[in-house]
Formats: sequence, C-alpha cells, structure tokens
Amino acid sequence: MAIYFREANWVKVRQCAAADGVAALPLASLEQHGPHLPCGTDTYQINEIMRRAAHRLPTAAAVCVCPTVEYSVVQWASPMASAGVAPLTFEKNLVDICHALTDLGFQKIFLAHGHGGLPCGQSALWQALQEKRPALYVDFKPYDACDEQIRAVCGEPITHAGAAETSMMLAIRPDLVDMSKAVKGPADLLGDHFPYPALVRKGVYAIPPVTVTREGVYGDATRASAEIGARLLDLMAEVVATALAELARSPVPDQWKTISQTPLP
Repeated sequence: MAIYFREANWVKVRQCAAADGVAALPLASLEQHGPHLPCGTDTYQINEIMRRAAHRLPTAAAVCVCPTVEYSVVQWASPMASAGVAPLTFEKNLVDICHALTDLGFQKIFLAHGHGGLPCGQSALWQALQEKRPALYVDFKPYDACDEQIRAVCGEPITHAGAAETSMMLAIRPDLVDMSKAVKGPADLLGDHFPYPALVRKGVYAIPPVTVTREGVYGDATRASAEIGARLLDLMAEVVATALAELARSPVPDQWKTISQTPLP
C-alpha cells in the first residue's frame, strides 16, 4: 500500500524500499497564477493528483510518496510574485534527494511533474544519475499524458491559470479561488503578429515574456468549474496510479541496477 514519507516511521519507509518499492517525488512551484488563484496552485494540484492516485493503488503496491519539492525554477513570474531557485540549484537539489532515496534502497524513482518548464526530464541529469547511482528514474508528466482528454473536457489544453487549473483549484480549495477576478487570457502566447512563422510549429518553443499575458493568465479562466476540475483530477490520478502500480508490480531489470563499463578489447 502507499505510504507517505512525512507521516511514516523509519521502519515503514525502509520496508517499502526493501519491498522493491517506488519512491514517488512530486515537483511543483511557488509562483503567480493570476489574480484569482493562489501562488501555490501547482503544489495543491500535484498533491491532490498524488492523493487520488494513492487511493487507487492496489493494497500490495509498495509506493512511498515523498514530500513535494515546491521551490523550483520560476524566474519568469518574478515581475508579479514568485519564489524559487536557480536552475543549477534546483538540479543539485534533485540530485541530492535522489541520492538520499537510493541510499535508502529505492531503485525506482518516479518524478511526478506538476509544474511546466522544469530543467530536467530529457536532460543529461538522469543519465548522469543512472550511470553513478543505478536506478530506474522516471519522469512522468500527468498533464502531457492526458493532453487529449484535457482538451476534450476543457476546450483548451492545460494553460497557466486558465480553465483547467482554475477548475482543479475550484475542486480542491474553492476558498482560495476568486472567480470575480478570473479573466480570459490570450489563447496564443506568441500573439497575432509574431514575425517568425518558422518558429510556430510543433517541436519549437520561443520563450514568451510574462507581459504577453493578461494579469498573468494564459487561457480562459472564466470557463472554469469545480465539476470540470474533479474530472481532470481523476483523469490524471488514474494515469499516475496505473504507472505506479505497474512499476511496483515488476522488479527493475538488471541493466538498470549495475554500473557498467565496456571492457577493453
């Protein structure tokens, strides 16, 4: 069954690792989310997704949900309000946490992303970790995994403080949402007069300034509802739970557990 590192005693944590368990590490942020949402929106959302996912896990699934990493790379939001760390500091923090988890015996590290733009994922960071600290490191982005369903439910993808995020917060903490201040932000961060059409395509991302959004909102927050939010949270919790259950069910293949070096000919 799933345990929470913060709530469990040391024996339960070590037993989870010894049972070939999964260490699930949620990643979030502390940054502006428009005038209608709290700065901790990403944290509330990924915590709720992980909570719902944990309830869906089979009793036999050994999963340890770690405390959420809330301070991340959020400099883009600093003209309004954010508190974060530099990219290299953030990566060092993740490396140190992963070292601590592998020292405990976890060989399956599941990073659940609740904030976009984190400087990891496909980077060389996990390759370097895997080489010196053998384990199965998994980047999991629930928003990306459910992109088509989110669009179908919301009429737009996950945007910053838009319909999806506002809906989820209405389902999680409606007392922290002020719909009287919800606005309809731009549907396209590059605007109608972006002069570089070759950069407007899949696989290319031109970093927009925060000033292109209306009050820090990207997407239509006015279309949000708690019912939509609950559906989105359940969608993402289901894909997270499925992945965690599968990881917990099977041992890590041998090639992920050893430091290898090609012998000299």
